[in-house]
Amino acid sequence: MSKNKFYVTTPIYYVNAEPHVGHVYTSTAADVLARYYRTQYGKENVFFMTGTDEHGAKIQEIAEAKSMKPKEFTDEIVAGFKGVWKSLDISYDNFLRTTDKDHIEAVKWVTQTLYDNGDIYKGSYQALYCVGCEQYKTISELIDGKICPDHNRECEVHEEEAYLFALSKYQKQLEKLISSDEILISPVARKNEVLSFIRGGLEDVAVSRKKEKVSWGIDLPFDETQTTYVWVDAFLNYLTGLGWPTEQKLVDKFWPADVQLMAKDIIRVHSTIWQAMLLALNLPTSKQLFVHGYFTVDGKKMSKSLGNVLRPNELIEKFGADAVRYSILREFPFGSDGDISEVKILDRYNYELANGVGNLVQRALSMINKYSLKPTKKTTDVCEIDECFEDVKMRESIARNMKELHFEAILTDVWQNVIRPTNQYLEEKKPWELAKFDLVELARVMEIVYNELFLIADYLEPFMPETVEKMRFQLENLKPEPLFPRIEKEQ
Repeated sequence: MSKNKFYVTTPIYYVNAEPHVGHVYTSTAADVLARYYRTQYGKENVFFMTGTDEHGAKIQEIAEAKSMKPKEFTDEIVAGFKGVWKSLDISYDNFLRTTDKDHIEAVKWVTQTLYDNGDIYKGSYQALYCVGCEQYKTISELIDGKICPDHNRECEVHEEEAYLFALSKYQKQLEKLISSDEILISPVARKNEVLSFIRGGLEDVAVSRKKEKVSWGIDLPFDETQTTYVWVDAFLNYLTGLGWPTEQKLVDKFWPADVQLMAKDIIRVHSTIWQAMLLALNLPTSKQLFVHGYFTVDGKKMSKSLGNVLRPNELIEKFGADAVRYSILREFPFGSDGDISEVKILDRYNYELANGVGNLVQRALSMINKYSLKPTKKTTDVCEIDECFEDVKMRESIARNMKELHFEAILTDVWQNVIRPTNQYLEEKKPWELAKFDLVELARVMEIVYNELFLIADYLEPFMPETVEKMRFQLENLKPEPLFPRIEKEQ
């Protein structure tokens, strides 16, 4: 395994509906990490994995309601996910579907192996089950002991013959790994939540359903009257996306995952069932599970009935992909809950992108052309604009914040310590006045600004790849064009 390698995963998105802004949030964060570490370690030493979870009772229900076959329905939804990722320039290395043949064969191999080893056994299971979550729930997790808080839906009581995974067997081991941060769960509040859950006692969990009830799933190889329960199937995507278990080259290089991103509704299953499966298979556990927060829109939960759902394609069409990428990571810290709206994206777009970096590039290059200057690109550090700013220190700060997934802090630093001071520098130096009496100083000032623009491009590249490509083209060819044409607010 290479020391300087980086493997990042998004959750395996459940394809019960079209992608929403929450999916965009997670995938954009993963893409920023992947793009950044490619600049540090080389493209060949970074792997970015995403994909879709396509089996289970909920998919079967929805497909039947639409008079569609489950695979036909999931094909349609997956096409929508891939379309949004293409529009956002999400640079994944593999997009794996749990309906892919190789993945299905791997799931069968794993369930057979765990069964042979005694980690999966036949029994019966009675529990409260949320079809929306595809999870069994404890009474303490539910409103009034019966209603799922995430789906506002009463859980069903399930009691049936099933095969169980011996999760309780791994309770002490999981507690030790998580409390010692060998499995790092971030932010720390989520770690404490998981530890409290584990210390409350882990029960063995069902890993199958009767085929007569849920036919849309992978058959258990040792009992074809049962289909594999969704989490056992889905989690293996993180490994099968690397070619496991038939191909070991990428597994040896990249596993364990350095960062696995997810929302807080699935942290418990990732930190218990998933890690216990890895232990049962004698594989290294995940290095870090990072839990981001939830969105509200104008202070309210997104809801079709409220009409406040932010649709990715509509946002991209209105503001452009890079403005959406920038705005959702700029608005609030990645590990916290936060509020976003189209108005907030518009304000970021006009103030920080159009009036900020966009205006700076166009203004500087226009003056360079107007005064027939020929600036050169230099690799030496230029510190005149702001004594507090140095390129080396900025890159060190970015490295620290990337490691902590503090995307908002990086963008705030670039705005406050580089873009705004560079604009202020132009105002203070007044190149239009220098052009009247000191052409040498004019050339020096504009060359400083010119080189600062290259640094800004470097800092923003993981966040806004399309914009940075345009910036560099304009800088190298001295051809200014608006990067972010101002958008007027609708009255």
